[in-house]
Amino acid sequence: MLNKIEGSSYIDLLCSGIKNLDRHRSVLNDLNVFPVPDGDTGTNMVMTLKYGYESIKNQNASLAEISKRFSSAAVYGARGNSGVIVSQFFKGISEVLEGVEEADSQVFSQALDNGCKYAYASVANPVEGTMLTVIKDASTAVIESLPLKDIQEVVDTFLLKARTSLENTPELLPILKKAGVVDSGGSGIVYFFEGVQKYLKGEAIEEKEEETVSEYIDLSRFNKDTVFEYGYCVEGLLQLKIETEEFNISSFTSALTQIGESVVTSLEGDKVKLHVHVKALAPLMEQCQKYGELLTVKIDNMTVQNLQRDGESKEEQRFLYDKQRDSADFSVIAVASNSKMQKMLFEMGADVVILSEIAPSSQDFLDAFNYASSDKILVFPNSSNSILSAKQASKLYKDAKVVVLNSRSLAECYASLSVMDYEGGLECAAEMSNQTISDIYQLSIYRAARDRTFGRKRILQNDFFALSNNQILDVGITLEDVTLRAVKGALEKSEYCVLTLFYGKSTAPETVEWLKEKIMGFGYEIEVATVSTFETIYDLTVTFE
Repeated sequence: MLNKIEGSSYIDLLCSGIKNLDRHRSVLNDLNVFPVPDGDTGTNMVMTLKYGYESIKNQNASLAEISKRFSSAAVYGARGNSGVIVSQFFKGISEVLEGVEEADSQVFSQALDNGCKYAYASVANPVEGTMLTVIKDASTAVIESLPLKDIQEVVDTFLLKARTSLENTPELLPILKKAGVVDSGGSGIVYFFEGVQKYLKGEAIEEKEEETVSEYIDLSRFNKDTVFEYGYCVEGLLQLKIETEEFNISSFTSALTQIGESVVTSLEGDKVKLHVHVKALAPLMEQCQKYGELLTVKIDNMTVQNLQRDGESKEEQRFLYDKQRDSADFSVIAVASNSKMQKMLFEMGADVVILSEIAPSSQDFLDAFNYASSDKILVFPNSSNSILSAKQASKLYKDAKVVVLNSRSLAECYASLSVMDYEGGLECAAEMSNQTISDIYQLSIYRAARDRTFGRKRILQNDFFALSNNQILDVGITLEDVTLRAVKGALEKSEYCVLTLFYGKSTAPETVEWLKEKIMGFGYEIEVATVSTFETIYDLTVTFE
């Protein structure tokens, strides 16, 4: 029986929840509404919470400090919509636990309720029938059941209602009911708290085995004659030794900009999280030690990193950018899921292109903002699942005005970059891009990764289906038939001038050229273009402009 939560027990509680969530990661990933091979809710939630856990494991600190450190790291490591929401849930919990040495059932219940408020606030237009509803129903049940005798009773009450709420999500969200599934993010909340419940009952959870591969660095590329060109990248957590009222974060940040570049700081209670690029370490350490001591510090030699990059193919760079490129009034950040498209978007004018097969974290976007070295930034997340993490990063970043576009696909980014006006300024470019995105009608052709019934439509594994705006337009056994029927249906409904076929890795160029000829043979006055994207999720995306 646990009557109160303190620092060490909170770490154990989180560890058990994350372990159980990780063990069900693939189950969550498979809970896609549509049978497309891009299920990543489980992966995003696990990676977000593990990023937070890395900041507290093996730590000996108060509950308030552990909670704050975990939530802050989770915010930076948040991936995908589910990751952002769950990171904000824990941020709300940490706010209530601030200054608390031990949390009893009353305080913990209030913390869960405040976490719910933060989770809802993280989404501009909350949708019921999602993980938000599960969190809300569960936390409300806890508050309404007070007083509760101990922490386990709080968790039992939360979990009981969470399961009921999860089962009800298809009644609130028609798209779930059509697909015959429950919400994947809500399922993640249930799995996490099932892990917490196991911890409170003394039941161990076997950790999922993982293959860890250390990044190889060819140190032979750096020797005594190498020019130390790029300096060090330093990240750290500074514990203030003075009263926070006496500390001015703006003055501290300004002092760091006199020492180095790409400065990012954030004040979390009596600790400062910092990131800076410097040529010499001593002045930075001296500046930090005027106010306190570094609890953690990570130092990377950027010259070694750049020499390593030079020895690799440019196509394999995590962030593709060029410091020597002439800059416009603003910088453009884009996301690509493979190196071929990363290079293409860079050549089209994007200043920094993030290479990420899964949704980039908020920290990934922050790193990209630093590489942009601009005080005005336009961001193309290029996935509906990356918009929230990009927006969360924009709120964390203080050195530039950041505008995040609602670009949901590579095709929308491609069309926007094709007509980008770099002379008119950030606001003009954002307005034009938004207009371009809203004017595009697009549909995608997928090969089904599993059997799924969606409403009255039955899709079998390896069938092809056309999807647009969460509507299945057509299902068939060949890519060609499904594509031609879906395209013809779109052309019959509206007039378009340009049609572009973005074809993925599994679609042969000969097939695309054949489709192009057939579409042009429909008799519509329309220009048809083709673009190879090397995507693995979809076989074909068609845009109409």
